Amino acid sequence: MKKPYFKYIIIGAGTSGLHLIKSISEDKFFRKEKILLIDKSLKKNEEKCYSFWEKGKGKWDEIITKSWSNGCFICKDHVINLDLKDYKYKMIKSIDFHKHVIKSISANSNIEFIKDDVINIRKENNQVIVVANKTNYMCDHVFDSRVSNNINLNNHISIKQHFKGWIIKTEASKFDSKTFTIMDYRIRDTEKTAFTYVLPISNNKALVEYTYFTKELVESKEYDLKLKKYIKDILNVNNYSIINEEYGVIPMTNYPFFNHTTDRITKIGTAGGWVKPSTGYSFKNSERNSKKIVRQLKKGVTLIKVKSKLKYYHMDKIFLDVLEKNNWFGEKLFSLLFRKNTTNKIFEFLDEKSDFFSELKIIKSLFSIHFVKSFLRHLFTGLKAN
Repeated sequence: MKKPYFKYIIIGAGTSGLHLIKSISEDKFFRKEKILLIDKSLKKNEEKCYSFWEKGKGKWDEIITKSWSNGCFICKDHVINLDLKDYKYKMIKSIDFHKHVIKSISANSNIEFIKDDVINIRKENNQVIVVANKTNYMCDHVFDSRVSNNINLNNHISIKQHFKGWIIKTEASKFDSKTFTIMDYRIRDTEKTAFTYVLPISNNKALVEYTYFTKELVESKEYDLKLKKYIKDILNVNNYSIINEEYGVIPMTNYPFFNHTTDRITKIGTAGGWVKPSTGYSFKNSERNSKKIVRQLKKGVTLIKVKSKLKYYHMDKIFLDVLEKNNWFGEKLFSLLFRKNTTNKIFEFLDEKSDFFSELKIIKSLFSIHFVKSFLRHLFTGLKAN
């Protein structure tokens, strides 16, 4: 039996897969190519929130839940007001993103959606065979969002961003809907980097999320205790309903995921190292990297592994090392970052679009004995990019 043939197969209808299929569908160059998006379930019912910053009007503005021009960073010693200048901090619900992308590309007759579970991928001559439960599929190139099974983080710096968030609705107006809280350290977990993140959707509705940057996960009840305490003691809210709950674990590591990319199989999303190691943000990276892949496909060149510029890789590695070796120091580290730098310069730095003088100022602002020790550890290993 002849295997179904496609030019490209995208495995996974998650954030990266949807960004890539959307970018491909928008370019007339690919209209004559058969493209397959394959996923265990193309209907995404779970609701989580994507957040990101960008300047001016963005590609997803018609589906954003809320955006903010003002924010704040709060720790036990002070409050830092964040002036975003030309930037806006934006929030999109995953369900809205999924529906929007699927609807926008459904009119493309060259794109096919199949619900199937991929078991294996193998190269055969100059093509790739995707082995799935229902049947096998053949293509020229695969974009795979599944994280490889043979990943060993033992020789790499690795912590996890793990969190639980509640969207709560209050009876009375309790929130300033014009200002979001990027980090609030007033409810701490002893000796750990842990904070609360608040995105007020309206005057009586907000996403309140308790987040850890640690090596080990915690039990579900720990998030619940911190969320309840923050809502009661900090927000002064006693009567509320939880209208949605989300939970997630995001790797923050210098592991070179991109090395699992080959000439015919490109890893994307978390599996391709698209998560920013020092922050855990990935939504805008997925958009940018998808556009980069499209440009490479149009040129007909061998796909270049998508990875950070070397200088940002080194800075991310040092930052992660500080948090891994001195996890309790996170509050002070982020406080130095936000207190001594303007928000727009921090965003440019995290987007890997900063200039030399801004980078120098940010590095100088983080100066501490722990930062210096991490830099020296990195230096003594020969500045290895792994």
